[in-house]
Amino acid sequence: MLPELDYVLELLQPDLERIELGRKRQASVWKGEEPDYIPIIPPPVYVPEKEKFPSYNLKEQFYDPEKMLVMHLWDLIGRARLPGDAQLSIRANLGTGFVASIFGLNQIIFDDIMPWLKDHLTKEQILSIDPDEVNEDYVRNRGLVPTAIEYINLFKEKLNGKANIYLSDTQGPLDIAHLVYGDTLFTDIYDDPKFIHHLLKITTNAYISVSKVLKNVIGEPLDSGYHGPLYMENGGVRCCEDTTTLLSPKTFKEFVAPYIAEALKPFNGGWVHFCGSGHQFLEDLLAMPDVKGLNFGNPERYDYYATMNLILDYKKFYFGIFQREETETLRDYFERILRPFSEKGTRCGLIFMPSGSDLPEWYENPEKVLDLWYSLQDKMIK
Repeated sequence: MLPELDYVLELLQPDLERIELGRKRQASVWKGEEPDYIPIIPPPVYVPEKEKFPSYNLKEQFYDPEKMLVMHLWDLIGRARLPGDAQLSIRANLGTGFVASIFGLNQIIFDDIMPWLKDHLTKEQILSIDPDEVNEDYVRNRGLVPTAIEYINLFKEKLNGKANIYLSDTQGPLDIAHLVYGDTLFTDIYDDPKFIHHLLKITTNAYISVSKVLKNVIGEPLDSGYHGPLYMENGGVRCCEDTTTLLSPKTFKEFVAPYIAEALKPFNGGWVHFCGSGHQFLEDLLAMPDVKGLNFGNPERYDYYATMNLILDYKKFYFGIFQREETETLRDYFERILRPFSEKGTRCGLIFMPSGSDLPEWYENPEKVLDLWYSLQDKMIK
């Protein structure tokens, strides 16, 4: 065992009352019920004790669960020392190629950036896979799934209830398909659509099966769970759809929407993340019953008021950040963020997670920042 692990674990002293209040607020958003206040998840603070110990790079963490645990713990300690609605959870962080690895594909493991898939399956190899055979028994002992199970079990043992575990990076049906098959996916959408549907049936079943296997190991229900500082209820998974931003609305309807719906169904829905610009399919996505919330990797590409009002029209929620403008005071920033929620019944439309660069005041006086966040809601929301 790493010599520092016991010491670092002891530093993690969660405020159980605060965490429970944050969990209830976030759960209310997921259920479409108004919390007492819109949940806010500010950034963690730096933990000075970290300077006493070695820092392990991403490659070291990939191959050693204790090193991964220690590096995750510093972030959890930084969150636990401050008020706010953040939850405490970590994952076996094994790269975006995690699900694709069940098909025998390997990632390049780097020191300072996350792993990246280095090869793909051929069309012939993909056609040889029966989608119906890609189930929990199929995935349990393949690729990186046994590694994730090993890491999860160690994390559970060491954390001993101080924090939760969440799923490794499961991506989403189209993202997995892109990783498995490569860029030829984009031309085969037109040249061989039957094949692409075959591929997407495989990757959808892989997404569902891997998620179920890991949830069982974690010990959480299918329809709830954690994702970093986020708590999920009435929906138990994240679906990542970065590749989808490169597609047309027509292509989204045929090759993405049905598979997102199928992927989310066993978990009573979930939230969808994508980087880039997704304006062309945003309304179609929001119209899907099992899509409960959205997170943008590039919120700067969206008009805040138009987007937030659209999300509220569909009775969904946004989880994440919209950036602070350079000229805004903290009060101005919070007032702008809160303005779409001025009517009763809308407070369930946001779980706000500002970044450290947008909230420098947080590191000076977090209680004052939270007091402003709450007092403005008392004033602005009827």
